[in-house]
This record gives sequence, C-alpha cells and structure tokens, in this order.
Amino acid sequence: MSMTASTNADTTPRLGPPRDRAHQQALGEAIAGYRLLGWKVSVTEQGVFLPLGPATTALAMPARIGSRVLADLKARMLAGPVTVIPGPREHWVFLAELVALLPTHLKAPPEVQFVRSPQRIALPPTMTRYGSLRWANPPSHSRHWFPPFTAVLALARTATAGDR
Repeated sequence: MSMTASTNADTTPRLGPPRDRAHQQALGEAIAGYRLLGWKVSVTEQGVFLPLGPATTALAMPARIGSRVLADLKARMLAGPVTVIPGPREHWVFLAELVALLPTHLKAPPEVQFVRSPQRIALPPTMTRYGSLRWANPPSHSRHWFPPFTAVLALARTATAGDR
C-alpha cells in the first residue's frame, strides 16, 4: 500500500488507519535493520523475504518441536534467528548454514521440512491471514549468524523422538 495512494484536494497525503501506519513504520525499520545485518532482503507487496543461497537453508517445524529445539540450541550457545509463523498450527522456521552439501539420503522427521535455495523465507513483520510473523529468537548485531543445519536437525530428531 502506498502511503500517498490517495490525496485530498489540498494534496496532503491521507494515510490508512493507524494500524497501517504502525505496520508500515515497523516494516521500514525491519528492512533497515536487516540490511544493517548484511542480509540481502527483498521486499514485495506480500512482505519482507530473505532469499536462501547455496550456503543457507531453513528448517520449518511445529511450534511444540521448535520450542524444544530452540531451548537446546540456546543451551549449546548455537541459537540463531528463528521466525514464528502464526496460525492454527504455528510453525517455527530456523535459519541455518549449510556447512556441507545436503545429502540426498539425509532424513528429517516427518514434521520437519527443509527449505532450500531458490526458495525464500518470510521475515517479520510480514503479515499473514493469522497475524504478523514474529521472532522466537531475533537476530542481533552480535548474533546474526546461522547455526549449522546439522545441529538443528539433530536436535529436531531428538525432540520428535521424545514424542513417540
């Protein structure tokens, strides 16, 4: 939505409801913050996206598994950025580094999905029909790196094994 899409007779911009202004401001601040981290984000009408490259991947999983995986990564000082996708079945997306080629025989638990290049990951504050994406573990200038995908996968396997 353009902030200057509609104007009145004196050409003063007429903005949408305050929530739209707040979301537009949050969006602008988030984009600037991502770029300061060195992330090459793309912005579309749908939201803010991080394209995955040859050295990055993501692992998506239900929140019940994701919360355990994040706690275990934090305990090992390996926690990187994790987004939360709201919805009836909330999902967490762990950004991870490919430290080796992703073997084709590597199996993830059925609840865990790999997201690879050329896909892209939506970043907060991208809106969904269930609300805005948010961070379970936000990036910062001191913690904007991604953990090895093997660590995230191993902990996801352990978390799902506990459910069985």
